[in-house]
Amino acid sequence: MIQKKLFLAFFIPGLIGFDSGPSTIPLMQKEVVDHYQMMTLTEYSSVIAIGNIFPGPIVTKLAGYIGYELAGMLVAVIAILL
Repeated sequence: MIQKKLFLAFFIPGLIGFDSGPSTIPLMQKEVVDHYQMMTLTEYSSVIAIGNIFPGPIVTKLAGYIGYELAGMLVAVIAILL
Protein backbone atom coordinates (compact mmCIF):
# COMPACT_ATOMS: atom_id res chain seq x y z
CA MET A 1 0.00 0.00 0.00
CA ILE A 2 2.88 2.40 0.71
CA GLN A 3 4.08 1.90 -2.87
CA LYS A 4 0.77 3.19 -4.23
CA LYS A 5 0.91 6.25 -1.97
CA LEU A 6 4.50 6.96 -2.99
CA PHE A 7 3.62 6.60 -6.65
CA LEU A 8 0.78 9.09 -6.36
CA ALA A 9 2.84 11.45 -4.19
CA PHE A 10 5.57 11.61 -6.85
CA PHE A 11 3.38 11.29 -9.96
CA ILE A 12 1.22 14.34 -9.38
CA PRO A 13 4.09 16.80 -8.77
CA GLY A 14 5.99 15.27 -11.68
CA LEU A 15 2.99 15.73 -13.91
CA ILE A 16 2.34 19.37 -13.10
CA GLY A 17 5.82 20.47 -11.99
CA PHE A 18 7.66 22.64 -14.48
CA ASP A 19 10.99 21.20 -15.63
CA SER A 20 11.05 18.67 -12.77
CA GLY A 21 13.53 20.76 -10.84
CA PRO A 22 13.42 22.95 -7.75
CA SER A 23 9.91 24.07 -8.65
CA THR A 24 8.70 20.55 -7.86
CA ILE A 25 9.99 20.61 -4.25
CA PRO A 26 6.95 22.45 -2.78
CA LEU A 27 4.59 20.23 -4.78
CA MET A 28 6.25 17.12 -3.35
CA GLN A 29 6.08 18.65 0.12
CA LYS A 30 2.35 19.20 -0.24
CA GLU A 31 1.82 15.57 -1.20
CA VAL A 32 4.30 13.85 1.13
CA VAL A 33 3.84 16.04 4.23
CA ASP A 34 0.34 17.51 4.00
CA HIS A 35 -1.75 15.11 1.95
CA TYR A 36 -0.37 11.62 2.71
CA GLN A 37 1.41 12.53 5.99
CA MET A 38 4.31 10.20 5.29
CA MET A 39 6.81 12.58 6.91
CA THR A 40 6.81 15.61 9.15
CA LEU A 41 7.87 18.99 7.84
CA THR A 42 11.09 18.76 9.85
CA GLU A 43 11.95 15.38 8.31
CA TYR A 44 11.18 16.67 4.82
CA SER A 45 13.37 19.73 5.41
CA SER A 46 16.20 17.42 6.46
CA VAL A 47 15.74 15.38 3.27
CA ILE A 48 16.06 18.57 1.20
CA ALA A 49 19.22 19.55 3.09
CA ILE A 50 20.75 16.10 2.53
CA GLY A 51 19.70 16.15 -1.13
CA ASN A 52 21.39 19.50 -1.73
CA ILE A 53 24.74 18.13 -0.58
CA PHE A 54 25.12 15.81 -3.55
CA PRO A 55 25.23 16.72 -7.25
CA GLY A 56 22.38 15.85 -9.57
CA PRO A 57 18.66 16.51 -9.88
CA ILE A 58 17.14 17.28 -6.48
CA VAL A 59 13.80 15.64 -7.24
CA THR A 60 15.46 12.31 -8.05
CA LYS A 61 17.42 12.39 -4.80
CA LEU A 62 14.30 13.28 -2.82
CA ALA A 63 12.31 10.45 -4.37
CA GLY A 64 15.07 7.93 -3.68
CA TYR A 65 15.63 8.99 -0.10
CA ILE A 66 11.94 9.17 0.77
CA GLY A 67 11.33 5.78 -0.84
CA TYR A 68 14.24 4.28 1.08
CA GLU A 69 13.16 5.74 4.42
CA LEU A 70 9.57 4.59 4.07
CA ALA A 71 9.87 1.19 2.45
CA GLY A 72 13.48 0.11 1.87
CA MET A 73 15.95 -0.23 -0.96
CA LEU A 74 13.67 -1.85 -3.55
CA VAL A 75 11.11 0.95 -3.32
CA ALA A 76 13.92 3.53 -3.44
CA VAL A 77 15.14 2.09 -6.74
CA ILE A 78 11.60 2.01 -8.11
CA ALA A 79 11.00 5.63 -7.00
CA ILE A 80 14.18 6.76 -8.74
CA LEU A 81 13.32 4.95 -11.97
CA LEU A 82 9.78 6.30 -12.13
